[in-house]
Amino acid sequence: MEQNHSPADQETFRHYLLFWSGQLVSLLGSSIVQFVIIWWITVTTGSALYLSVATFLGIAPFVIVAPFAGVLTDRLNRKMLIFIADLMQALGVIVLIILYSFGTVAIWYVFILLTVRGVFEGFHETTVSAVTPSMVPKDRLSRMNGLNYLFSGAARLVGPVLGAFLLQVWPIQRTLWIDIMTFLIAIVPLFLIRIPVVKKSSKDNSFKQDLVQGFSYIKRARGLLTLAFLATSLNFLITPFGTLLPYFVKFDHLGSATELALVIAFLQGGILAGGLIMSVKKEFKRKVATALGGIVVSLFGYALVALTPTGQFWFMALSALIFALSIPVANVLLQTLMQIVVPLDMQGRVNSVTMALSMAATPLGTLISGAVVEFTATSNLFMGCSLAGILITILSWLFTDVRHVETLSPQEEPKSDDSNPKEPKD
Repeated sequence: MEQNHSPADQETFRHYLLFWSGQLVSLLGSSIVQFVIIWWITVTTGSALYLSVATFLGIAPFVIVAPFAGVLTDRLNRKMLIFIADLMQALGVIVLIILYSFGTVAIWYVFILLTVRGVFEGFHETTVSAVTPSMVPKDRLSRMNGLNYLFSGAARLVGPVLGAFLLQVWPIQRTLWIDIMTFLIAIVPLFLIRIPVVKKSSKDNSFKQDLVQGFSYIKRARGLLTLAFLATSLNFLITPFGTLLPYFVKFDHLGSATELALVIAFLQGGILAGGLIMSVKKEFKRKVATALGGIVVSLFGYALVALTPTGQFWFMALSALIFALSIPVANVLLQTLMQIVVPLDMQGRVNSVTMALSMAATPLGTLISGAVVEFTATSNLFMGCSLAGILITILSWLFTDVRHVETLSPQEEPKSDDSNPKEPKD
């Protein structure tokens, strides 16, 4: 299996840090815009169903395109794929800005924008995920993933707070320009770095064969398919929280954008704290066991959110912090494990398939959660989902082969066919 890549070293790591810094700036802009759009839908429609549809349209395209994006990630220029994906998302926001300026925005325009962003987010996330292990040395992967959660959490923490503030002083179309500005900042380091080529010769396999290989690897690797289906179940059960939190704050607890921003700030603060833990902790010996334990703690926080007394937003915020604190621990451990055991030239295909499988039930969950709330209290839905998640996690550890993912053989270090191994190619 021929590869055009030497092992990640100090030079590729420096390039990655520059690239990563630009992506964090872009993430800040996206988190501001995401908050603004979701709050606009919440206030304009007052409907949990519309909010569910919006979340569905943001996730469903990602699930559909991710496996195909993974094949292209392993075959094409990764730098150009990232640029095109970011550019198309920015152009979608520009169209929305124009519509707001002329006062012609309808809810279905926003739905189209969310769908377009979901499609290109599938390409972006898949490609960035594949880039990381090709540029970061293996002994730094866990801490780098922890740092990514730390700073990503910080960006997502600041984003809603800044978005809520900007909505008080700016019209929505001016606030949306933040996303365009951060996109322009992010492409500067993208074009200054070199991203290694990690692929087989394009004549080796057809597109269909490459697509099938990603599924085949997951099926053969003991415990990996089980882990993907566990993630699917948990994502389905957690979906109501992410989908209906604005509705829960505004209509169940009579809150405003300020209270929603408070809860989201604590939510992202928990992610930030969890990322900090993972950035300083060098290694966990039992990755899967620790990850599943963290999931149980997270679901306990989910249950506490459901138990929030009416109008007690500080209780809700602290419960959201508990919910979020263990998420980086679980995700970083499992992400690092995948980066170690999956061959570099298959990272795009395998990661995209596992992401698609784990998120497959999420679009359905968004629609179901909006419909269910028409018949029962949001708190009842949150409580039922949290308890079901705890039960499924414990049973999976006790009665399935999910624990054996850690026993998979680590990937072979790729051999370089480049006379200058420290010169990664675009």
